[in-house]
Amino acid sequence: MNVTQFISPDNARPGIRKSGLPFSERLADALRNDSLNDFHDDSPYAACIIPLLKELGWHNYARELLEALPHFSEHLDLVDLRNILVTLGYDSTPKKIQVKSIKSELYPCIFISDNNDIHVLLSREKEKINSFNADTGNYEIITPDETTGTAYVFTDTHPSHGIVTNDSGDAWFYRLLKRFKSLVFHLLAMTFLINFVALTIPLFIMVIYDKVIGAKSIETLPYIISGVATLLVADLVLRYLRAQLLGTVAGRIDYLIGTETFRQLIFLPPVFTERSTVAAQLSRLKQFDSVRDFFTGPNAAMTLEIPFAILFISVIAILAGWLAIIPVAVVFAYIIFGLFWLPHTSSKVMQSGISKTNKQRMLMQSMDGRKEIKAIGGESVWWERFRETSGDAVMASYETFIASSVLNSVSQSLMTIAGATTIGFGTLMVINGDMTIGALIATMALVWRVLTPLQGAFLSFFKFQQLNKSITQINQLMRMQVEQHSGQSSLLLSQLDGHIKVDRVSFRYGPESDPALLGVSFEAKPGEMIAICGNTGAGKSTLVKLIAGMYRPQAGSFSIDDLDIRQLNAMDLRRAISYVPQVTTMFHGTIAQNMRLNNILATDQDLHRAAEEAGVLDDILSLPEGFDTRIGDNTEDHFPPGFLRALSMARAFVNPAQIVLLDEPGASLDDESDQRLIEQLKKLKGKHTIIMVSHRPSHIRIADKAVLMEQGMVKFTGDTDTVINIMLEKIS
Repeated sequence: MNVTQFISPDNARPGIRKSGLPFSERLADALRNDSLNDFHDDSPYAACIIPLLKELGWHNYARELLEALPHFSEHLDLVDLRNILVTLGYDSTPKKIQVKSIKSELYPCIFISDNNDIHVLLSREKEKINSFNADTGNYEIITPDETTGTAYVFTDTHPSHGIVTNDSGDAWFYRLLKRFKSLVFHLLAMTFLINFVALTIPLFIMVIYDKVIGAKSIETLPYIISGVATLLVADLVLRYLRAQLLGTVAGRIDYLIGTETFRQLIFLPPVFTERSTVAAQLSRLKQFDSVRDFFTGPNAAMTLEIPFAILFISVIAILAGWLAIIPVAVVFAYIIFGLFWLPHTSSKVMQSGISKTNKQRMLMQSMDGRKEIKAIGGESVWWERFRETSGDAVMASYETFIASSVLNSVSQSLMTIAGATTIGFGTLMVINGDMTIGALIATMALVWRVLTPLQGAFLSFFKFQQLNKSITQINQLMRMQVEQHSGQSSLLLSQLDGHIKVDRVSFRYGPESDPALLGVSFEAKPGEMIAICGNTGAGKSTLVKLIAGMYRPQAGSFSIDDLDIRQLNAMDLRRAISYVPQVTTMFHGTIAQNMRLNNILATDQDLHRAAEEAGVLDDILSLPEGFDTRIGDNTEDHFPPGFLRALSMARAFVNPAQIVLLDEPGASLDDESDQRLIEQLKKLKGKHTIIMVSHRPSHIRIADKAVLMEQGMVKFTGDTDTVINIMLEKIS
């Protein structure tokens, strides 16, 4: 590849690098501190990211790029780079090609020459190509020539470009398999060679019986044994290579299914998932493991073997004539018995699965609620329920075992009958001179070779059934409409003023549920603090979640700064609002990592500002490791509730927002922590539009006005003292 001119030699990277940190952290630092030109990484693939994204016209790379990075990789390789771009909405396809043959419409693309030179080909103008040299970090002009290599061309999958990311119908899994088409052909070719070797071994045995023993030709025996030994070694090597290739395919499919289904679940609207129990969702995800088990277990290899049964039956027909009918008859016997017995066994397997799921669900409930069980003295009752559930699971497993045992016994009997029938009729044919002894022995070996994978497929019926159900569930999940990703909304958010208007909004969680909100109306002006009050079940938290973009109104209108919420990207809306949920949850990681969940681009100064605004900065700095203190993984019990509540607020404030939503901020706080919270609320008042759910009079009095809700409807909107008096009258 001839370089004719440097476009910008000053762009060479100066080599500044923070050693000891993962690649993603180094790039994050560069993006946070606006020092991207100083960023350097040893991997040339890392250098390709920014030039390629800019040329693709994707300008929102700062935040979403960091979210797409592999967080624990020290260096970036080609697989990592392609996965990052897929996450950002750009599928890549490799093409073996010469530089001069790359059409202009395929630009930009990554070109890796056979000499491992890496270029980002940006654009082509006649006999000049604008490129970025990933190895040197320079922009160059190169001339098209016959340099060969692999070009990775990109397809934009964003909805705005005519492709809907989840518009794959029932074909998502099969589209995934197409990525492994070449590997599948390799597997079939290797299986053909394995079966060819397996076919020749019985023929060698036939030659030994008929030619060596019959003719007493000892001098040919060493050559035949050497040939058989060579074939056995070849068979062993081929099976080992096939196992390696199957393992590669299984690992990649397992990774892709796991990450893509998890990504789909994360981006689903909350209303789709929050009403399901954790146990039910985990059980559903657990079923996806059957896809991985199929490829990692013997079933995948067995499936590859089945098509070649026709080859073996044909050879049996050549050697033994009509005896080839015997394995065919056994196959039909398997089918007939399966039609009769498999539905019965299938129902038993299903009942067993339901019983095991119920037992697992009860175990999870026990772990989550063991304190409450102890507190109410319900150990004996709960143990009795668990004993009954365990008994049902054991009985269902027993019935499944009996049904499966009958299946195994019948299949084994059919195999034995096939062998005995072949020996019996084959002996008669040998006596009559229609077949040699060697041919009979070879026929027996071939019959077993045909029936073994077919028997395995018959016994694995339930695994195939489970595999089919899992694929169907995966396709259904991937077909569900997810929330739009950031950067793909019809209207992007700028800085909000914080004017909220709710006009006759109604919402229900399901078609059979009573309305959680019914004709709710109120208005919050910029900088105003509104207290949402009411009894449990009045719809307060639902209203706050609706404002936070967790739900969409099913009737009425809801606008922020005169923009209808349905015009806004839900993810962008949540990032533009500081939301503190009722239940404080800290995730695996440090305090800094938890706070950056709301804004991955937040600098250390942003973390300090947010912590100070939440009144928890001094508490964090007093910890031995400060912001690097690990939290989550059930370590929350080691910290006071007030600290965790303030930390939750600090996490919400990391992304500067004009609208602040507080759902029961005083829950589980002692008097001292509650007083500190009140002081923080007074400091926030007037600076943000604050919507606060609370039942404490001390909190309500801080607000400019209050909204009293009852059974999903607004009963009163006005001054806080009136609302407090109405609430006190109900209590008295």
